[in-house]
Amino acid sequence: MGSFGNLLILVTYIVEVSLLIYLEVKTWKTLYTPFSFLVLPYTVVLLISISVAGNFNFVEFYYPSILIWCGGMLLFAIPSLTLGALLAFYGKPVNGQVDKGSFPKSILFFIGLVILLFIYHFRQILGGTTFFVGSDDFANDFSGYGFWAHLRLISLPILIMAIYYLDKKHWWLCLVVVPVLLINFLNQVKGWVIIPVISGLALRLYSGKMKLNLLFLCYTTLGAFFVFLVSYMFLPVLGNDSVITSDLFELVYERFIHYFTSGVLGLSYDMAHGFPDKGDFEILIAPFVNLFNQILGDKEILSPVNPLFFHTGISYTNVRTFFGTIYIYSGESGFVLYVLFASIMMYVLKLCTLVFNNVYIYVIYFFECGLLGMGWFEFYFFHLAMIEVPILTLFLMVLDKFFSMRERTNKVGDYGVAEKHSV
Repeated sequence: MGSFGNLLILVTYIVEVSLLIYLEVKTWKTLYTPFSFLVLPYTVVLLISISVAGNFNFVEFYYPSILIWCGGMLLFAIPSLTLGALLAFYGKPVNGQVDKGSFPKSILFFIGLVILLFIYHFRQILGGTTFFVGSDDFANDFSGYGFWAHLRLISLPILIMAIYYLDKKHWWLCLVVVPVLLINFLNQVKGWVIIPVISGLALRLYSGKMKLNLLFLCYTTLGAFFVFLVSYMFLPVLGNDSVITSDLFELVYERFIHYFTSGVLGLSYDMAHGFPDKGDFEILIAPFVNLFNQILGDKEILSPVNPLFFHTGISYTNVRTFFGTIYIYSGESGFVLYVLFASIMMYVLKLCTLVFNNVYIYVIYFFECGLLGMGWFEFYFFHLAMIEVPILTLFLMVLDKFFSMRERTNKVGDYGVAEKHSV
């Protein structure tokens, strides 16, 4: 395809995304919707990827790969605009208010216990392994599987809530945020650091606790780069008793650029070579397949990780973005049905935030939006976390309600005793 054809595809995409975002905001009266979370980060990363493609040793960009997102965006917008139109027709609100109280006290003891358990676990591993802190092997032993992996997941909704409630009055929530971030840093999967942080910040923005501006975007970008500094520089240096050098800093910088372009360029390269990694649809529903197999006693775990790596210039990638991965494992007809279903589920969840107006429901909603927000990188909904984190969040809600009821009962009891003595 010539330069004019490539430009036409890019312009078509920009016009489409601009129009759909306009309709989305007009429909929902807010930018913090599933559609926006999905397409806006991808648009930024797409433009960055196009600018570096063919330069700095990166592969050339294959523009027809954008068409998968053009089709996917249109499909994803249909349930959104339809539901929004129905709410408007019946005069129902399209926005809700988030609880602006304080961090639930009942959860403090719970997260304190989780942090102490991980400190104990860290010391146990450190004393019995040859793997250095910051390596993938150490991360796998620390919280890559089993009980510790599930315990780490329960820290994610708590982290989102702590970020949301953090302010000058509740400065002590830093004692929750910092240890939980460190626990997830040690896991060495950058997405599970970025997603809860972005989810917590989005919840603050949505509730009006923060304002979206250029300074916020700069801080967010610097924060993302800091994740790479910790993952590829500070932790390996501390764990391996080495020193920081200019070569190491250059490596981190290259990794940063590679990470942000790997999904877009991975899909581009994959499509240019005819999708040699096309697979079975069950990959897209791997969490449900694995749960069903476990119930039936089948211990084999279906891995959603793409086994085919492409070298896109600096390093290898096996990620294909949100819509790219869906297309690879579903084909044309399956792609249409799955995207429509995914969008319906996300907007039903948004509807739940309007009906229940509960901070825990908002945590679930923004966590799932955070998974969508990583769509420029990969399809995150084939990980168990998309099911487990909402369930764990509901568990925390029940725990909070239980202790709140006990506290109110005790107060009523004390009041009754006081009255009796006064008589």
